[in-house]
Amino acid sequence: MRASLCLLLAALPAAPGRAETGPPASIVRISLPDEAGERQPVALPTEPENTIEIDFPWPVEDWAGRGFTPDAEKFAGDLVVEAARGKERIFVTPVAAGAHRVLDVILSQPDGRSRGVPLEFVPAPAGLAWRKVVFVDGAAPPAPRTAVGLSGSAPRPRLREASPEAQIGLITTLRLMLNATADGARDVAAANPALDLEELHGPPRSFGDFTIANRFALRDSTTGMVGICASVANETSRRLLFDPQSWVVRVGDRVYPVRTMDFAGELEPGSTAPVFLVLARGPDGAPTLLLAENAFEISALVKASINPRPVMLLPIAGFDSR
Repeated sequence: MRASLCLLLAALPAAPGRAETGPPASIVRISLPDEAGERQPVALPTEPENTIEIDFPWPVEDWAGRGFTPDAEKFAGDLVVEAARGKERIFVTPVAAGAHRVLDVILSQPDGRSRGVPLEFVPAPAGLAWRKVVFVDGAAPPAPRTAVGLSGSAPRPRLREASPEAQIGLITTLRLMLNATADGARDVAAANPALDLEELHGPPRSFGDFTIANRFALRDSTTGMVGICASVANETSRRLLFDPQSWVVRVGDRVYPVRTMDFAGELEPGSTAPVFLVLARGPDGAPTLLLAENAFEISALVKASINPRPVMLLPIAGFDSR
């Protein structure tokens, strides 16, 4: 009994507004379990001559227990119980040192049924007796039914607007991930539950003068936007100038023109540069419903190629070439 009491007292939370190092709470709330799940009486620590108040969620229908008396001067007993049928509150006062008894209380539930609650009154160590116990209904409340009605206006979209600021913010996040390590990029995505990061693999796609290799994709679930990071490599000995209006992303049989991107627009011979693309909405203005793990095919057009060294230095007789 003493071991069970110590475990019960140790599990109780501190009284509201008191530091954890202060005295234990003497007014406690206990969730009343389902009667089928009861395994032992509820232990209530008490001390002689001090009354403990017990509040139930439903009215008291009856009570019984050996060693309890309504009047210690008229009837022998270890504990005095003050109760009235139809009330939710009873009072119990130990009048004998070391009083240890079990009281069975019958409660009337709202559905017309009754249930018993066994209460075990145990002697408490000095300063650990309870003064009041409030039992609350531990059953989960029924889920409220969802009200359904016809609204005169269109429902609010689940996604927030993919504003220009949000698209620029996604590009900034893509650039941050590119400049980080693989673990660092995953940490950035993990720090925001709305972001879904997917590493993209596969060989570079060749377009003759240049190739495009997908690096990774990032989806923002709050806007539905998808950002893609890829590498563009110049395979020629000429400077390539790209048409900024020609960038498109293909997913299956759908084609998505890119309206927001971050790319220098030109590549020197043999160089490689990153390109950041954002797909915010489809051509019809509706959300794309794309995921970061989709198979993206990026393409663009070169509008011009320029010789990076149009003037050649030739030796001329009679002039110092230095």
